[in-house]
Amino acid sequence: MMFLDQKKGFLGYDALYQTKPKIVVVPFGLEKTVSYGKGTKNGPQEIIKASHQVELFDEELNKEPYREIGIQTLKPFKIKNKIIDALNQIAEINNNIIESKKIPIILGGEHSITPGSIKPFSKKLKRLTLVHFDAHADLRDEYDGNEFNHACAVYEASKTTNLIQVGIRSMDISEKEVMNYDKVFFAEDIFYDESWQDQATEFLSDNVFITLDVDVF
Repeated sequence: MMFLDQKKGFLGYDALYQTKPKIVVVPFGLEKTVSYGKGTKNGPQEIIKASHQVELFDEELNKEPYREIGIQTLKPFKIKNKIIDALNQIAEINNNIIESKKIPIILGGEHSITPGSIKPFSKKLKRLTLVHFDAHADLRDEYDGNEFNHACAVYEASKTTNLIQVGIRSMDISEKEVMNYDKVFFAEDIFYDESWQDQATEFLSDNVFITLDVDVF
């Protein structure tokens, strides 16, 4: 794997701090099935660019966490043309990262990257919780004739992982049959009641993968 110079990578901190990296940031700007607006392919580079403006001191932890964990950022690379190949590509990348005892943070890209991203984790971890922050349920078995559409991002995960959904405010009637309402915290509920955080925490297993679609905000 080829990495960016740290000053050009995520957070852009000074490479003089020789902390053994535990985090690998993967820029994966997939844009294959977007249905409204364009630009997801530019997401990773814009997030990395914006991250250089982030202050590095955490007032709650009273330290600069990056000094302890270390962060590397993969150099931009060509994403496979066919979406199934792209999903296998991100699965292989993540597998290589976790084999090296590091943790990947994937910057998308449209939300259809999720099945490929979690694949190696699902294989290696018996009890995996997927916490899904999104405005949309993403539980369709196919959309627009494509089972790998962004609207299907967590359909398979709903059958193979402990799925917790947060912020949902838009869904199709077909998704109602798939959804586990006990583990769904709708937007209107979390807006008025902060106790949802404690409730959601009770559903967590030891191993947690977080996937976040920006429209949850």
